[in-house]
Amino acid sequence: MSGERGHLALLSALAEAPDLAAAATFLLTDLLAWTGASRACLLRFDTGEESLVLEAHAGFANPPPVEFTIGERSHPWMVSTLALSPVINETPARPGARIPFDAWTALPMPRPHYRGAPAIWADAYAAEVIAPLGARLVTLEERRFSSAPGGVVIVDTVVPDAVLQEVASVVMFAGPVLFRVAAHLDAERGYDRVTQERSRFQQMVDSLPDPVVITDASNDVVVQNKRAEHLLFITEDDSPGRRRAVEVNNLLFSSFLSRATIAGTPSGGARELNLVDPDEGHDLLFEVLTHPLGERVGPEDSVLSVLRDVTDLRRASRELERQVLRVRQAEIEATEERDRLNLILENVADPILVTDSLANIILMNDEAEQLFHGPAGASHSRRVSQAVRQNDTKFTSFISDFALTNERTRRERMTLTHPSTSETLPVEVVSGKIRNERGEPMAIVSVLHDLTQQAENERLYEALKQLNSELEGRIVAATLDLAQQNERLLWQSEELAKANKLKSDFLASMSHELRTPLNAVIGYSALLLDGIPGPLADGQRDYVSRSRAAAQHLLSLINDILDLAKIEAGKMPVYVEYVSLPELIKEVAQQVEPMVESRHLVFEALVNPDCPQLETDKTKVKQILLNLLSNAVKFTNRGSVRLSVDCDPDGVLLQVSDTGVGIKPEEIEAIWEDFRQLDQSRTRSFGGTGLGLSITRRLTHQLGGQIELVSVFGEGTTFSVRLPLRLTL
Repeated sequence: MSGERGHLALLSALAEAPDLAAAATFLLTDLLAWTGASRACLLRFDTGEESLVLEAHAGFANPPPVEFTIGERSHPWMVSTLALSPVINETPARPGARIPFDAWTALPMPRPHYRGAPAIWADAYAAEVIAPLGARLVTLEERRFSSAPGGVVIVDTVVPDAVLQEVASVVMFAGPVLFRVAAHLDAERGYDRVTQERSRFQQMVDSLPDPVVITDASNDVVVQNKRAEHLLFITEDDSPGRRRAVEVNNLLFSSFLSRATIAGTPSGGARELNLVDPDEGHDLLFEVLTHPLGERVGPEDSVLSVLRDVTDLRRASRELERQVLRVRQAEIEATEERDRLNLILENVADPILVTDSLANIILMNDEAEQLFHGPAGASHSRRVSQAVRQNDTKFTSFISDFALTNERTRRERMTLTHPSTSETLPVEVVSGKIRNERGEPMAIVSVLHDLTQQAENERLYEALKQLNSELEGRIVAATLDLAQQNERLLWQSEELAKANKLKSDFLASMSHELRTPLNAVIGYSALLLDGIPGPLADGQRDYVSRSRAAAQHLLSLINDILDLAKIEAGKMPVYVEYVSLPELIKEVAQQVEPMVESRHLVFEALVNPDCPQLETDKTKVKQILLNLLSNAVKFTNRGSVRLSVDCDPDGVLLQVSDTGVGIKPEEIEAIWEDFRQLDQSRTRSFGGTGLGLSITRRLTHQLGGQIELVSVFGEGTTFSVRLPLRLTL
């Protein structure tokens, strides 16, 4: 393919390719023959995701077995794409690496300029990213004429420097050709989508139950849906009757539009239009909503009309109006009759009865009817009938006795029974005689006042007096009992304080006493392992090593107990000094790395370089981080452990994240308790007292900070420690 004529033939073939995949495969095949490589692939730069995606490959027996989607900007292939410069790697690939080639050359491929294209990286910055990877960056003169990164071509060989510039230039010039082919195909697919959308829109309009019509300035129909065609469009198969009906409809619709134009109906205004059903011959009433379309949709004078069928609605509305008029007339008549009959009783809520001199009831209101006739409606039960008879007997006896006297009024209490609820109803009956001109009694009006609330108040008053007397006695007894309980609680509090102090003193003393012999055991074990007394056999060395490891583990447990005892006793000293966060994180990382490597985990430590120095206790901050990191490593089988440090004006944020087993939501509070371990089956394999997180939280509070955690069971945990920039004692 070398030579100017070969280059032009290649570019011409790429321009005539049916699609991007065919053009890319043709380019890769030609590059294999030119460079002598056995395999090659083309990765396209996805501007939305800012990642490289496999577009085509050549020389592979099957599709490439590795994941070629690359999103890291530090990846050498991504650097070549963004810097628009070739990258050459001659170092064999490490086992398990994502790049499947031992030696390779990355040839960048630009695309035509587009808005929002990523800026081209500077050579110095790109070289700085590539250098640690063992690859080298080659600068091209053609890069200054390109506009935007489009992708990269990878061949599994080191292209000689003698032909590198020529090969890279051909790939640079082939890039715009390939991506213009893809853009042309995308445009064709866009036209097909527009056609499909237009068809779908027409189906939506035709499915509307209301006629929809678009007319021009001459009121001629330009567009209409199926429902409108039924009313306004004539076909060759239509009968003469239907033709006449459609002609009448067109005449009525055109006349309506003309009147609306002359009257200046506002946009969206609604007016009524009478049309004829072409099939049935019935009159139809439509409510027409008109909307000028304007220049954005069609001609400036085009109008969209929506005809809403309101025939049934108007018929129902008229029938409803007639029914409302009939109901109103009946209401007026009923109101007049009710006003005449309830002239005396209209504003009285108490039961009122009007009786004659023989105690026969002449008139009564609804409240009285419920007492002396029972609930209206269904037949009365035996219980209701019995209550009604009892009420009638009591009231009739009262009225008969009152009628035989010369008294004008009488007031008396009686107890009735409510027929509906069978509850006792105490009432006060106030009766007065109505006399005629001769002074003879004509009727007796009786009003029954409900005394239920008054009787209840009287009962409650008596009960309250009794309860008050009982409460006074109970209060005296409770006061004496509380005094005795307070004395016992005071004694128990003093005893608990003494016991707590004795416990702390015991733990501090015993931990100190236990550490002394353990240090001797550890020291002598070290002397034996160093061969000071003499060489050890392999079995002896193994036994001594196990003994020393067990003693060191026991010493760490005793140290935890001693720290807890000091914190509880308030004897944990604090030494404030200036702490450099990068140095502190470096020391912590060095101590954690052996543990991380033994479990084959990925460890990452990130520190914001802008964070200032802290004024705090360095030893305690270090102990907090080591406790959190050791827990993270201990409970993570695979994945990674991450330590990050960031800061703001209020303080510094330390975060330890892992991809371990996580913590269930209901167990989050329990992990802070002393001597508490959630998963006993797992922690038994690693040991521990369950004091690590308890001590960590207490140390954090002692340094004026706060500790929180976020955990998803089965996915991982993140501990966040926020400390102030300056510790104030």
